[in-house]
Amino acid sequence: MGTDICFFVEKRYFREEYEQIDSTWREIKKSKQKIIDTATWLSVDKWTVNPYYYLYPEHKTSKLKPSDPYEFYSGDRNYDLFSILSNTRNDHNLKFISLPRGLPVDISPELSEVAFEDKDDFYDHSWLLLKDLINFKWDENYYCDQFMEYRNIMNTCSNFINETNPKLLKLGNAEDVRVIFWFG
Repeated sequence: MGTDICFFVEKRYFREEYEQIDSTWREIKKSKQKIIDTATWLSVDKWTVNPYYYLYPEHKTSKLKPSDPYEFYSGDRNYDLFSILSNTRNDHNLKFISLPRGLPVDISPELSEVAFEDKDDFYDHSWLLLKDLINFKWDENYYCDQFMEYRNIMNTCSNFINETNPKLLKLGNAEDVRVIFWFG
């Protein structure tokens, strides 16, 4: 049986506060740490109402479901990519960005509901900043025992590198965009 990925995207938004001084509204200056501490991560995925939530409440499904689950990532079963993202299905001992980190404590409300559905077959929940994806050295070669040949990660992960990363870059600063994913 194969492994699939559930892939979602969030963006960090910053709260601006203003005060009125002499009939003029001015932004309240805050330290960089205060700005980060008051930021909120929100899902940028598109969502629709999940009818199964209302039809079968005993199944404990979420109220929302992604309306376009392949908006940012095609959903391909790419074990090289899974290996790089979180050392999942890493049969070739590829370098990876991070071990699974679990879900972030400040996960967006929409995604929190989906992530905590009553699913026993989900595992290796994790997240990465877009900065982590950009900084990873994708141009690595490895030997594939199955096909007895050398392969290059730039080629095996080209869809992700050439399609997903540019879509994510359009969303904003690389420190303010993150991907959240798990496998099942």
